[in-house]
Amino acid sequence: MRAPRILIVDDEEEDAKRVAVALRDPDSSIGELGCEIIEVKDVASAREHLERDDVDLYVLDLGVAERYGELSHKEIGKAFVESVVDNTNAGIIVCSGLPIDEEARPLIEYGADDYVEKSHGFSTIAPRAMSVWRRVHTERRSKQSHSGRKFLIGDWMFTIGDRTIKNLSGATKRLSITEHILLRHLCVVEDHTIDGEVFNIEVLRREKGDKQVRMDVFIPRLREKLDDSIDLSPQGRTGVYRLLGVQEVSAF
Repeated sequence: MRAPRILIVDDEEEDAKRVAVALRDPDSSIGELGCEIIEVKDVASAREHLERDDVDLYVLDLGVAERYGELSHKEIGKAFVESVVDNTNAGIIVCSGLPIDEEARPLIEYGADDYVEKSHGFSTIAPRAMSVWRRVHTERRSKQSHSGRKFLIGDWMFTIGDRTIKNLSGATKRLSITEHILLRHLCVVEDHTIDGEVFNIEVLRREKGDKQVRMDVFIPRLREKLDDSIDLSPQGRTGVYRLLGVQEVSAF
């Protein structure tokens, strides 16, 4: 696995340095890769990288300003997270001193991949970053053979390789890397069925010592995002998930 190019956006220099140190830790899996790490202090500087699309993984603090030295506000940071989701296929980790229920949940639902609460310390940054990068890298490497195939899931059109889905009324939503991987998996595998435990190990797993992502937490979030047009349900006690009402189409 190649090393990712990581952009840290945080106007608190000490916090940015702590994140960078954690990501360079040679004892962590992502530190072993020798990542290229860039630090910027404002959204204007970060937007230059977004326009060039030269970043693999964003670590974004919510309390930033449009330009360094100006008044910072969480709404500026939140709006930039949404801009990254809308304009790149990079991984996105949101950082904030605020609890996840207050700030992160809408951004996760919008398409960000993970959240780290600063008040809990920075020890989880490295494993979370490695987890998200693994998904991004896996997605880029494995989607080639199915890229462009279209599937109608309920009222939603899903095209492999495109993280924007569109329903029959013309409304659009953006998928996170993880959501795109899951839908691609379910659309192309036999019977549109996966074993939740195997998928968790291959895709949703995190680094040793970090809390695992559970399918029964992840699936309801995706179902809600798609207005329950997608039906994913465990079959008995086997942890098998099946995508129902899906059909491949040649055009939308």
